[in-house]
Amino acid sequence: MRIAINSLAMKSEFYGGGRYIKNLIRSLSNLDKANEYIIYASQSGYDEFGGLGENFQYEFAPGSRPLRLAWEQTFLPWDLKRKKVDLFHGPAFITPLWKSCCYVVTIFDLAYFLTPETDTLAKRVYFRTLMPRVAKKADSVIAISQNTKADICELLGVPKSKVAVTYLAADESFYPRTDSLEFRRVQQKYRLGNRYLLFVGLIEPRKNLKLLVEAFVRILGNHPEIKLIIGGDLAWGYDDLLGLVRHNHIQERVLFIGRIAPEDLPAVYSHAEAFVYPALLGGFGLPVLEAMACGTPVITARNSSFPEIVGDAGILVDTQRADELEEALSLVLTDKELRGRMKEKGLDRSRLFSWEKTARETLEVYRQISH
Repeated sequence: MRIAINSLAMKSEFYGGGRYIKNLIRSLSNLDKANEYIIYASQSGYDEFGGLGENFQYEFAPGSRPLRLAWEQTFLPWDLKRKKVDLFHGPAFITPLWKSCCYVVTIFDLAYFLTPETDTLAKRVYFRTLMPRVAKKADSVIAISQNTKADICELLGVPKSKVAVTYLAADESFYPRTDSLEFRRVQQKYRLGNRYLLFVGLIEPRKNLKLLVEAFVRILGNHPEIKLIIGGDLAWGYDDLLGLVRHNHIQERVLFIGRIAPEDLPAVYSHAEAFVYPALLGGFGLPVLEAMACGTPVITARNSSFPEIVGDAGILVDTQRADELEEALSLVLTDKELRGRMKEKGLDRSRLFSWEKTARETLEVYRQISH
């Protein structure tokens, strides 16, 4: 079988979608020596895929977003037909509307329908227009959680039998880091301080960071030494968040440190007092799993997929209530035994997920629709 995968949405391996694409392709390369693969990649994406199997080849395609979106709907389906591709996988929400072979599409979440106010108008129009059509045309839809599957079936009208669930996983590099020299290095590099709470992800309204800052302000009286470290790119809609920090005069306590280098991230996770992720919605919540894999206590949202991923290993909070998040923060910061229990439960929970399992289940989806 000749399988093509579009990796062009892999803007960065720092974020969940990019890690999914990168690790899925690498794991398929380790697992599947029988099928032939064509990976559509930009030059920067190609650089991420060193050492794939001999049955993997590359086709270069536009890296810039406007060109990519046009290319996906015009040249790509024609090229799939010309190359006699049997199955095409769009691993980031979208496949071509013109169907030239079997199609599989992965949908991470339905945020464009459930929380549209947290995305830009351009994204809302694009995804709300194309996603229902793509989901209905696809031979199979992959969801990254049972919660997302339920949303796909309800909001896009896709039959349950057509939607498979393949969970994501934390890379093998995510494990508890205990080396004091390594910690001192990242501590100095990112100005972490001795004790800190951590958030990692795109800084955008959907991540609900204003609630986190409000809760953080409330605990500072009892924990004046604590810092709040926010790692990630400033995406959009962050002016109110920055204004809230300035209004409370806590610029020295709330640090926006930008993107954390992949080689530093496990150590930054490992030494945090807690990882806090109060997102309004999540298809999976990969940073939550990565934090658990590093032995970091997790506080996250009670909504969407987070209870499904965290189980009883973390503390779940109402994302509309700063007082509930404040209570959770205070509890984790003051109860050392609780932190120890959360660490062990988180480590156990994280071991249930692996990229090999993700790839194996994805390959089974390919096989089912090709017969």
